[in-house]
Amino acid sequence: MEFLSKNKNYRLNKFVIKVEAASGTILYNTTTGGIVCIKDDEDLLNSLEVLAKMFFIVPVNFDEVSWVNNLRTSKLSKKEKREVVTSYTILTTSDCNARCFYCYEKGVHKHSMSQQTAIDIANFIVNKSHGRKVALGWFGGEPLLNTKVIDVICEILSEKGVEYRSSMISNGLLFSSSVIEKAKQKWNLKNVQITLDGTKEVYLKAKSFLDEDGKEFDKVIENIDGLTNAGIKVSVRINQDLYNTENLKSLVVFLSQKFGGRKGFSVYNSLLYNDNYDDKIEKLRIKAFEEIQKIIIANGLVNEKKLNKKLKLRHCMADSDSSLIIMPNGSIGICEHYLDQHIIGTIYDSEYDINEIAKWKDVYEPTQKCFDCPLYPQCVRIKMCPEEREQCSYIQCENKIELIKETLLKVYDDFKLQKMK
Repeated sequence: MEFLSKNKNYRLNKFVIKVEAASGTILYNTTTGGIVCIKDDEDLLNSLEVLAKMFFIVPVNFDEVSWVNNLRTSKLSKKEKREVVTSYTILTTSDCNARCFYCYEKGVHKHSMSQQTAIDIANFIVNKSHGRKVALGWFGGEPLLNTKVIDVICEILSEKGVEYRSSMISNGLLFSSSVIEKAKQKWNLKNVQITLDGTKEVYLKAKSFLDEDGKEFDKVIENIDGLTNAGIKVSVRINQDLYNTENLKSLVVFLSQKFGGRKGFSVYNSLLYNDNYDDKIEKLRIKAFEEIQKIIIANGLVNEKKLNKKLKLRHCMADSDSSLIIMPNGSIGICEHYLDQHIIGTIYDSEYDINEIAKWKDVYEPTQKCFDCPLYPQCVRIKMCPEEREQCSYIQCENKIELIKETLLKVYDDFKLQKMK
């Protein structure tokens, strides 16, 4: 389809990703998160006014970069500062029942939250939330090693009338049926991220559980089954590197056979952080990453919500004024990758370290290539982030765009199937 004629006064917004499907052209606006499908030339002509209103097409002289920058500045200026916090990542413990060889928490002091600290944290949240609904993220270590403090915090929030929902990052081993029931009823647990490193043999080597009995992989799969049956969403994160790429193909097929079509179940892969950056190795890693990504999509395991639905204002919790990370001893950190560092205060302090906070808002300056990239509205790169480098990996951007295109095709196919039912 010839999308727009040269004679028109409008053109396609350069922050729109376009992909051809059997039934038309799918457009995804990376600034607004809007998705439309144009079936044919007649449909295009009939839709021009709507497409312009939704910024899929823009005047020929339109400056998309200034538009995005102004939107971002305007939205950020309306955001409340840290006086009102609605998102809390809480470490119940820094200890873990696994010893993953790639764990970034190696060397972190191992300690668990006391009941008194849990009480103090709950009261801190009550005071900070100002009556707003809050999101609690249980983290560790392995958060399920210290469930009693989760109970305490949730009980106090309920008593004080603070509405909350929670999520968790866990290795999934300790989700017994009784824990799942409590998580659903008492913790209001809505979703869990569980990491798998491969099929059973590879997984056990990577996790290296304490007191391993060889049944851990089977138990985790059984627990994923229990969680999803209870209506708790499970997102399986596949930690990937060149060493396990081939094995992951088998893992994805296994997960598809076991959980394919299960409501609330999804899979995504993530490359392990590499300290020793080498351009040649990185290209191989990205190629391997893309290969597994395509298999995940082909097996229908991708979470369509991975498509951003709005302009990205912040990189993550580290540069967000509405999020805090709370350590087992009540210290307040700024990044989950630096558990013993970059502390900005404690739950007992009235003020935070503004200099430390400011450091995490310092971003890399975009280049002209960034301004021409469809992902620019979804890209905020902070200098302090251990996973960001000064030079953006444009190869990785291209692969992300291809992933978005494949995800759009899958989401549209699913949408058509739903309409036919």
